[in-house]
Amino acid sequence: MTKKQIQMMVLVQDLVLAFVINSAATILGGGFQDTGLYLVGMFEAFSINYIAGLIIPVEKIGRAAAGGIGLKDGSLAHKVVRVFIINAIFVTIISFTIALINCGLVSDIFSIWFRTYPVLHIVGFVTSLLIEKPVGDLVCTFVK
Repeated sequence: MTKKQIQMMVLVQDLVLAFVINSAATILGGGFQDTGLYLVGMFEAFSINYIAGLIIPVEKIGRAAAGGIGLKDGSLAHKVVRVFIINAIFVTIISFTIALINCGLVSDIFSIWFRTYPVLHIVGFVTSLLIEKPVGDLVCTFVK
């Protein structure tokens, strides 16, 4: 993939993950109640995810973790570990930041955050595994 294709792939994946994680968080938080709040949450999730991806070399960290335990690049096991690590980084940052935005720096912020974190991590992980190839194929078709 070209650099432009990789950048577009990250952008599309971030949009899909923002939608999925925000939707899951909305459901866990009691369900859909307001379109404006939902859209703000999605914008926050996307922005946080995209900015974190610009700052943190998550792909390198994921590849290093998978390679560090002896998995062959390109294998299914390597992909699963790589995506798990990347997703853990992103979901941790997104979910904790949004918990801070919504609740403020209260004394029980960690327990509030952790009530949804495991489910959001699983949802994000499965979504990331499922969308990586189709998004990559889509981007390669439209971006030269």
